[in-house]
Order: sequence, then structure tokens, then C-alpha cells
Amino acid sequence: MVRILKEEDVNNLIIGATILGTGGGGDPKEGLRTLMDDINSGRKLKLAEASELDPESLVICAYFCGSIAAPEEKEKRLVFDERCMMKGLRIMEKRLGRRISAIIPTEIGGGNTAVALHLASILGVPTLDGDQVGRSAPELNQSSYIIHGIKAVPSIILDPCGNIVVVEDYVDISSYESIARSLAVAFGGFVLVMDSPVAVKEAERVAVNNTVSRAINLGEAIMKAKEYGKNPVEAAVDFLDGFKIFSGFIMNHSLKVKQGFLIGEVEIKGTDEWKGSIFRIWVKNENIIGWENGKVAVMPPDLICLIGENGYGITNSEVKIGMKVNVIGARAPEIWRTEKGLELFGPRHFGFDYDYVPIENLLKEI
Repeated sequence: MVRILKEEDVNNLIIGATILGTGGGGDPKEGLRTLMDDINSGRKLKLAEASELDPESLVICAYFCGSIAAPEEKEKRLVFDERCMMKGLRIMEKRLGRRISAIIPTEIGGGNTAVALHLASILGVPTLDGDQVGRSAPELNQSSYIIHGIKAVPSIILDPCGNIVVVEDYVDISSYESIARSLAVAFGGFVLVMDSPVAVKEAERVAVNNTVSRAINLGEAIMKAKEYGKNPVEAAVDFLDGFKIFSGFIMNHSLKVKQGFLIGEVEIKGTDEWKGSIFRIWVKNENIIGWENGKVAVMPPDLICLIGENGYGITNSEVKIGMKVNVIGARAPEIWRTEKGLELFGPRHFGFDYDYVPIENLLKEI
């Protein structure tokens, strides 16, 4: 049965998606506000599994592309006129000659997962319970569709002023990333993208499935831990079958917006059992790779999540010197640990001269 999300579900979704956003994934405050506005206006936030929809019906992906704000900057409100959004959706339908029956998020993050649900509610269709990554990722290269040979075109790219660009084709996924990113920079930092049209049965085959409900369940686990006086950070670790790999205070960061990404490093001074140690994270919108005392502790595509003592995820737009954080590591979805997955999302893709070592093996060496 198609699930209708209630306020509690939305709150849990944003909590869980922000953690899985690994420092990126958009602004969770904006995501929460948008979805609560949808509910209050009477729109239905429908969440469906592929098996609940016509397998031949059409599903597209929808998301914001661009940089999250640097910590010292004010987060920009991603305000798109709904008439403009509908125009983009209708252009996609006209180009394909078919009605859109569902929308799937591109990634799991506090802002971008909400975008898909919001657009689906405007259109009156369900959001498919899945995404293209299983977490957040900085580039369009990191897509399970691409691993399976599915092109993202035709693509509709919109800016907040109503400008619309249609991408009919591209040479390779890196070229498409450059096109979308350059438009985001030209249009003030971000654009709304609608792409990857496929049949529902194809989406089920190539997507990372059941990730939206997983984010809801993660948020629920955090809230239950808080309700029963348990440690919400430990609840997150247990849910993710992950690892608490560091704890301390942010001592420095060098995060700046460059060419459509938030790029730089975050340094954490250890406390408790990590007293005297330093944990360093390299950021490209998301937390990509981390070192403890100069030794690699987590490599992409595995997850690095910063979580406050309250159990809530911390985006890289929010980091502040002196902030107490816990560093949680978790395994990436298996699709990213394949040869093709590592080509698109492994350490060498980001310019690091390392062969990928899974987090569970790396931590044995520290």
C-alpha cells in the first residue's frame, strides 16, 4: 500500500536523511519547512515501492545541483516558483510523450530528498522509495543509474528566475556534470534538475532501493533513543551497523565555495579516548575522506557522518569552531564497492593516490 507521510514521518525523514547526507545533501531546515508546508496545504506526500506502481509507468529524478553554503555564509533559500516547476515537468512530459507517474530522489540528504517529495506532491504522484546513491554525493557521476549504463537525458535544468535549459544528450557523465555545474554557477549557485526518465521497472533494477524509508527509520531510532533516555549517537551507530571512530571539538576548517562545490577541510581535536589526536576530513560538499593522526581512517565511498551529542546530523554549512562532534563511519551500499562503483566514487576519482580499503578493514589498522 502506498504510504502517506505524516508530520512525524517527515521529521524522522529529515533527521535520518541529514545523517546519511554525510555533511551535504542540501539544507535540512529548508527541507523540513518545505514538506511541512506541503502537509499543511493539504498536499499528500506519497511514498511507494516500485511493486506498488505500474511497471511500465514513467519515473524521473529531481534534485538541486550546486554548492551548499560555506559556514560563514547565510544559507540561500532555494525558492522556485511552482509554476516554473510545473512548466519544467510539462516540458519533460512533452519531450517524452508520456505522463510522469512518480519521482525518485537523486540522493538521500536533508534537502535533496525533500525536493523529490515536494515535486511529487505538486504533481500529485508518489515518490519512489529509493535513490541513485544510498547516501549523498557531490557529483552527478555518483549515480547507480550510470553504473548500469542508463543516461540521464533528456534533462530539464531550471533556475529560480524561470530560465530553462534542455539537455538532449552528452558525451559522457563528466561532461553532463560540467554542464549542470556550470549552469548552477552561472545562475547564482544552484539549479533544479529533472532528469533520468525511465520506466518504474527499470528504476527498480538500477536504483538503490528502500532508502527513503531507511532514512525515516533511522530518524525514528534517534527519536526513540532520546525519548527513552538512551544515547542517540549510539542509536545511530547501531542502526547503521557502523563505527564511532572519533569524538572531539572542531578546531579549524577551511571550507570555501569553489566552482560550484563547497571544498576544504575540517579538523577535529580529540576528547575522551581520542584526547591528543586529530581527525581531519576533506570535504567536497560531502565528507569524502578522513585521516586520524595522518593515517587514513575512512575512504570514499564509505560514509563519514558528523553527529552532535543530540544525535542530529551536522551539515558542512553548519560547522563552527568549538562545536562538539562525533564522527561516525559506515559501509557504503555494495554497488559502490564494485569495480565500476569505485571508478566513479573511490579515492582515486577524487585525486587521492590510494587503493580503496573498506572501513571495517582500515579501522583494524589504526
